[in-house]
Amino acid sequence: MRLIILGSGSSGNVLYIESGATSALIDLGLSAKETARRMTEAGVDPTRLSAIVVTHEHTDHVKGARVFSSTAEVPVFMSEATRAECKFPDNGKKIPWGETIASGEPFQIGSLNFYPFTIPHDGVDTFALTVESEGVKVGVVTDLGYITQLVAERLRGSTLVMIESNHDRDMLKVGPYPWSVKQRIASNIGHLSNDETARWIREDFDGQAEYLVLAHLSRRCNHPELARLSALQALECHGSLFFPRAEERVRIALPDRASEWFEL
Repeated sequence: MRLIILGSGSSGNVLYIESGATSALIDLGLSAKETARRMTEAGVDPTRLSAIVVTHEHTDHVKGARVFSSTAEVPVFMSEATRAECKFPDNGKKIPWGETIASGEPFQIGSLNFYPFTIPHDGVDTFALTVESEGVKVGVVTDLGYITQLVAERLRGSTLVMIESNHDRDMLKVGPYPWSVKQRIASNIGHLSNDETARWIREDFDGQAEYLVLAHLSRRCNHPELARLSALQALECHGSLFFPRAEERVRIALPDRASEWFEL
């Protein structure tokens, strides 16, 4: 299995993952054109995609799904509630729909096995997921207000964890957003702070992941080095034997460019 994060943040979230002949995008929050461009730059043929899996209806996760899927004839997998909330033109008749998916119900696309689970966020039916293939497990968890016990349990045994580290609490307090937006971001159905992600690392992370990828960073209320330092300090609580080479294994997903390839 290998994957590349094509974009992560409020400007658009897209993750490409493949195993053997099967490939999928998890969310498609960039425009179809920009997604295809970043895929091509990464050496991936946009016309040979097996599926698009959408976690929830917010624009930064679904913006390009309709155009991309209908143009490239790629099936879209999402929950019934999310599909209804997206309100695609003509009820999405031009989209080649895949099966309707639901939290707690595993599904398979070729050689990729998906395990969606509910997370606390203000979408109508938001879920995170783990993806497994040939003994490798990847956890993809963004857009949630706090890390539940279910989330912690599902992430155990992952080879790579992509987890939100959206904002620094102090930067959010003095940031440029209206008070109502700040309240939403900091709420239990908003986004993870660096502190909450660090708490998970200290208390529930099992140390098995080769990579921790910090994702969905705010451009205005966070900084990549703040998020990285917070995670590294949390890892220090476990000692170097628990997570050796921590500085090499903690990575940052940026909004304006693709990450490196992760070969797992």
